[in-house]
This record gives sequence, structure tokens and C-alpha cells, in this order.
Amino acid sequence: MNKLAVKALATLVLSLQTIALCYAVTLNAFVEEAAQQSLFQNNASRIAMENSALPEVREFAKNQIADHDRFYPKLQQLGQTLKMDVPAEPSTAGKAKQLRLESRDESFDRIYIDSQAETLEQKVMLFKKEALSSENPQLKAFAKSALPGIEKQAQTAKALQEKLKPSAGKLTAPAKP
Repeated sequence: MNKLAVKALATLVLSLQTIALCYAVTLNAFVEEAAQQSLFQNNASRIAMENSALPEVREFAKNQIADHDRFYPKLQQLGQTLKMDVPAEPSTAGKAKQLRLESRDESFDRIYIDSQAETLEQKVMLFKKEALSSENPQLKAFAKSALPGIEKQAQTAKALQEKLKPSAGKLTAPAKP
């Protein structure tokens, strides 16, 4: 083989490796972000179960925990199947939000619901993108199957967010005996 052909072949191999690496990074990014969002929602919801004064917020938190308990093992299984690492902790930003929640008392419910609504909005966008444009059929199917539940959670969070807005009047906690 002449030198030009060897160089062309080497360039082609490197290009294919780069494309494969970019594809893997994109797949890993979806799995990583989905897991980190779910872990943050779960941890924040456990804090809400302890700190919320409002039954509606505690019910939402309970549902978020139940959804995480169904969703996260499926994501872990998918990660194993695709030989991807699935994070076991929220992102640094998620941890910072958790710390903020842990330090709140009277404004806890609003801060919790705002953080959940924001995270769910991001999660809906992430899953829509994956459901529409994923090159991996397993990830695409996973995103499509999870999306309706995530959209329902986001709608519930938005409704609670509207109720908790200062201008909308306050939800009041039951009087303590």
C-alpha cells in the first residue's frame, strides 16, 4: 500500500472512532441526566415528606417517590444493557438545591414545588428530545414510554406552583391542636 492510502485509511478509522465516541457520549448524557434528575426529585421529595405542612405537597412528594421507585430501576437496567454507567447521586446542582430545601422552613413548600416544576420541565424536554431523535432504539423506546408519566408529573407540579404563588392566596396547613 502506498503512503497516501495508509494515511487515508488511518484518517477514516480515526473519524469513525470519533463519531462512535460522540454517539456514546450523547447516549451517556441522556442516561446520566435522566438519572440525576430522578435522584434529585426523589431526595427532595423525601425531604418534603418530613418538612411540608401542606397535604397537597406531601401527596405530590409521595407520588414523586413512587414514580422514582418505578423509574430508576428501569433506567439502571437499561444502563446495564447498554453498558453505561448510571449515576447513583444527583448532580452538583441537584445537591445544592437539596441543601437549599433542607435549610427552609416557612417557605419550604413553595421552594420545593418550584424546584420540582423546574426539574420536571427540563426532564420533559430531555425525554421529548430523546423520544424524537435518539439513534438508539432502546433509549428511544424508554423515553417514549416514560414521557406521558413525566408530563403528568409536570402538570401537577405546575398546578401546585400556581396555588402556592403569593398572589394566588396561600394554601394553609391544617391547624395544629
